[in-house]
Amino acid sequence: MCHHCARRHNILTSRRHTCQNRDGLGRLLRKVSLSQAEESAIVLWKPSRAERADRRTLRTLRSGQLLRTRASLLLVIGLLFLAGACGFNVQTNKPYTPAEGVNVDVGDPAMPNKVVHVRNLLIISHAPGEGIVSGSIVTADRDSLTGVSGIPIKPDGSQGVPFTGTIPSTVALANGLQVVLTNQPPILVKSPDIMPGLDAIVTLQFENAGEVTLRAPIVDGNEPQFVSLKPSASPSV
Repeated sequence: MCHHCARRHNILTSRRHTCQNRDGLGRLLRKVSLSQAEESAIVLWKPSRAERADRRTLRTLRSGQLLRTRASLLLVIGLLFLAGACGFNVQTNKPYTPAEGVNVDVGDPAMPNKVVHVRNLLIISHAPGEGIVSGSIVTADRDSLTGVSGIPIKPDGSQGVPFTGTIPSTVALANGLQVVLTNQPPILVKSPDIMPGLDAIVTLQFENAGEVTLRAPIVDGNEPQFVSLKPSASPSV
C-alpha cells in the first residue's frame, strides 16, 4: 500500500471510532436521563449560594426554636395565673368582709343614697343562751335601726327558739357616718339555742330602707378579739 492510501485509511478509521464514541456517549446520557430541573441545578449551583442557603436555614431553625420556647413560657405563665385565680374567692361585685361577719345592703338599688349598708354582722356570745349583735351600719341619707329579731340554727340544722333583740336606744344613721353597734349600748338577744360556732337567721328592720333577713354566724365572745365587748350586765328579755 502506498503512503497516500495508508493515510486515507487511517483517517477513515479515526472517523469511525469518533462516531462510535459519540453514539456511546448518547446512549450513556439517555440512560442517565437527567431532568431539566436537575440539569439546571447542576449548572447553576455555586458553593457561595449553598453556604448562604445553609445559613438562612440555620437562622430559621433557631428562630423557630426561640418562638416555641417563648410560647411555652407564656402558656406556663397563663396556667399559673389561672390556677392562682381559681384559688381565691374573687368578689369584685360583692362587699368584702374582712372579719367573721356577713354583709348586706338594704333598700332600693335604684336609689343608692337611701341604701343602708350593713357590714360584718354577727352575734357575739359570751355565754350559752345569750349574745349581743355586732356590726357596722352606714347610709348616705337618714335612717334608723328599729328592730332586730331572729332564729338560731341548731347543730342538726333545725330551727331553735326565736329571739327578739332589745334596742336600749335609737340607732340613728345620717350623712354617711358609720355607726358601730358595739360602740352603742349593746343590743342583747336571748335564746336557749344561741351557742358559739352555730348560725342564726337574723332580721334587721330600718325605718326607711325596710327590712332584710340573712344568716349570720354566732362567735365565741371569750376569744381575745371579743372579750372587751362583753356587756356589764345581762338584763332579762
